[in-house]
Amino acid sequence: MRAMNKLLTGLVAGAAGLVLIAGGAGSLALWNDAAQVNAGSVDAGVMTIAADAGTWSPGIALWVPGDSATYTTNVTVELAGDHLSTELTLDGSSIVGVGGDDLLNALSIQLGVGAVTGGGTVTPTGTPNVYTVVSNTPTVATTLTFPVTVTVDFPADSVTGTVAQNQSVDLSGVAVQLSQLAP
Repeated sequence: MRAMNKLLTGLVAGAAGLVLIAGGAGSLALWNDAAQVNAGSVDAGVMTIAADAGTWSPGIALWVPGDSATYTTNVTVELAGDHLSTELTLDGSSIVGVGGDDLLNALSIQLGVGAVTGGGTVTPTGTPNVYTVVSNTPTVATTLTFPVTVTVDFPADSVTGTVAQNQSVDLSGVAVQLSQLAP
């Protein structure tokens, strides 16, 4: 008798569930229509950066504490976008220590930006090696060109003894990075 009550209770609960599912499936609409709203299109802007080959001044073959040199190149940035805000930075991950990190840690590397030609501005943010880059005409592709300097200092007081000797810092892949800022 007990098994029969459980079976009957299960069947009643299952039937009630089917009624709820079928009843909640919605209603059938016999007429429907649609209208085109002609929303136009979505067109993406552009953000690119390119750098020319540059030169070191002065050229130093083997650095010693107290040395300093500046690498200068021209950079071209193209921007277009109604709400495009960008930031130019020195990509620290592109600077690699070879044979140890003592020399890499001893160096001071600074990014600098010269006068801008084209329809925009490049301004320091107050944070070292970080600049904002803005187009004066955001809805039209704008090309900005400006010199970029990467100054490398090996401060005289940055190492003692034989620390950082016979090490190298690979600057062949040093990169300036242009990144979109979140709106």
